[in-house]
Amino acid sequence: MGASIDFFNELVRAEILLYNSVDARLKAEHGVTVGTIEILSLIAATEHARVDDIVRALDLRVGTASKVVDRYAAAGWVERIPNPDDRRSSWIVLTDAGVKLLAEGTPTFEASVRRLTAALSQSEQRTLRTLLTKLAASLEATQPS
Repeated sequence: MGASIDFFNELVRAEILLYNSVDARLKAEHGVTVGTIEILSLIAATEHARVDDIVRALDLRVGTASKVVDRYAAAGWVERIPNPDDRRSSWIVLTDAGVKLLAEGTPTFEASVRRLTAALSQSEQRTLRTLLTKLAASLEATQPS
C-alpha cells in the first residue's frame, strides 16, 4: 500500500481501538457510551446549551442531535427549558440524574484514556494533540459551509 493509505489506516485504527475500549469500559461500569459522556459534558460546559451547540461541536445533523436530546430527556438526564428570548428554541440543561451520571462517568472516561495512552509520554501526547488539532482545523476549513 502507499504511504498515504498506510498513514490513514494507522490513524483510523488507533482512533477506533481507543474509542471502542473507552466505550466498552463506560458501558460495563455505567451502562452508557462515550457519546453520552461527551454530550452530557458539552451540555454541562455550555451556558444555555442548544441542539445547535451539539450539532456544531460534534458534527452531527440537527435531526440526530435532537433525537439524542429526546432520548436523554426520556432517560431523565436532561430537560428542555424554553428559551425566554426565542420561543422557537429551548435550552438543554442537565437534571440531577444527568449531573450524577456525568460525575460518575467522567473519572472512568479519563482513567481509561490515561491507561490506554500511557505508551506515549506527556510530551508526546501534547505534540500529538497539537498535530491532531492542526489536522482537524485544516479538514474543517475544506468543508462546504
